[in-house]
Amino acid sequence: MTIDNRCREQRDVADRMFMDFKYTPPGSKEQIRALTTLSFLIGMWADFLVIEERRMDAAISLM
Repeated sequence: MTIDNRCREQRDVADRMFMDFKYTPPGSKEQIRALTTLSFLIGMWADFLVIEERRMDAAISLM
């Protein structure tokens, strides 16, 4: 999966997370869910980028 595809896949989740965080009272369950989602997505991106780095290193080593 490309970075572009990953971004498109997560667009709706990010939009909802933003709206839940911005337009709900501080400390609400919606805000906590938004922060939990953000934390989860950051973890997913970290895993994805580690895999991409390994893939690119492998491709460079073939040159």
